[in-house]
Amino acid sequence: MPKPVPDDEESMSECRKFCGPCPSFKPNQLNEFEPHALFCSRGKTEKPMSEVKNNGCSCFGCGLFPKYELEGGFFCMHGTGGKK
Repeated sequence: MPKPVPDDEESMSECRKFCGPCPSFKPNQLNEFEPHALFCSRGKTEKPMSEVKNNGCSCFGCGLFPKYELEGGFFCMHGTGGKK
């Protein structure tokens, strides 16, 4: 069962390493829509899914993924059930 990912600077620091080079993040300009990043904690993007192209996912390589026993990936598009 996944554990909640803290919405703090330590988590954001780890997130920057993986969202930045993510093949879906930059091309979809997800940083321009709430919650901007740290989707595993904050929930999926508010950008309409009809405007988001799935180009792959970097979540699986992120240190937060095993630390918080996350499952599924693609948190920017699907969320995790965390806060929005």
